[in-house]
Amino acid sequence: MDADGCVLDVGRTARRATRRQRCAILARYTRCMVDHCPMPAHLCQIDHISNWSDGGATDLNNLGPTCQFHNRDRYRHPEHYRLHRVGKDRWGFTYIGTRSKG
Repeated sequence: MDADGCVLDVGRTARRATRRQRCAILARYTRCMVDHCPMPAHLCQIDHISNWSDGGATDLNNLGPTCQFHNRDRYRHPEHYRLHRVGKDRWGFTYIGTRSKG
């Protein structure tokens, strides 16, 4: 819950982040959570760290800002990204690109 007693974790009852979750996320992040992406967080989509389609919850610790490009690309090509912790309540992704099979 936030300081006003509003729930910030909604589990699987909703796919989209609430307004209060978005405010909390924007207080944690200044830009897209993919390393070196310059897109400001307030222009990003709120994305699940563990994808909703894979059972990820819409909880504050599983949400972060990603620009539209990285949101779609990470969903289509999860093997191109490595998740890492940036701080106690923050995550980041490093783009590792494609790996040749040779």
